[in-house]
Amino acid sequence: MISIFKKIRRKFFSNKVSSYLLYAIGEIILVMIGILLALYVNNWNEDRKLKSKINTTLKAIAYDLETDTTSANVVIEYYKTNMENSKKILENKITKTNYKDCLACLNLVTFYQPFSIQNKGIVQLKNLTDLSQSEKDSLIADITQFYSVFAPAIEKNNDRMESVVMKNFNEFEKFPWFIDLAQNNITDEIITYYTSSEDYKKRVAFHAMLAVGNHLGVAQQYKRNAITLIERINKRLETSK
Repeated sequence: MISIFKKIRRKFFSNKVSSYLLYAIGEIILVMIGILLALYVNNWNEDRKLKSKINTTLKAIAYDLETDTTSANVVIEYYKTNMENSKKILENKITKTNYKDCLACLNLVTFYQPFSIQNKGIVQLKNLTDLSQSEKDSLIADITQFYSVFAPAIEKNNDRMESVVMKNFNEFEKFPWFIDLAQNNITDEIITYYTSSEDYKKRVAFHAMLAVGNHLGVAQQYKRNAITLIERINKRLETSK
């Protein structure tokens, strides 16, 4: 009789332990599922926030690029006119008798049009994304590449043009007619220099090579690529609504 009770009690405790184990395992599984769901939701929220920030930044970049295309237009038009006037000097079309028809021809080598680009958007983008993310997103990668190529080229061209202009100013200062020029008093001596001297033609030729060969070309290429990027950004923003 005692042995029967022992068997019943052993079976009861055995079933109870099994139930507790199953219950504990179930609890652990539920906790793990809860943790995984929480991580998934958290990652989803973070991705959603990052996507929203990137879209906001893309809007800023598009605005910067639109502003830059306007600036590029100013540079392009300035140097197209500059080149036309440079040809007049180099081809001896400006003389003492008609120099008033092209007064801008007297200032070809002492002025330049800087090209300044906006960078707020690209700075924000670099702070939001890392290299691995950029490689996965062709648009972000192309935007980053675009600025990495053009920004230093534009800065270098601005520095070159400023350097050449300042060099001309410093050397003109040594001419006896410089004070008259500074006071906008156009004397016969000044007219003769600008219309007949080989020295001025050489300065104009060198200035034109830098301005048209580099500065103008980069501004034109920047504008073309910027317009393409603006279209791609706007398309991305439309599809993400």
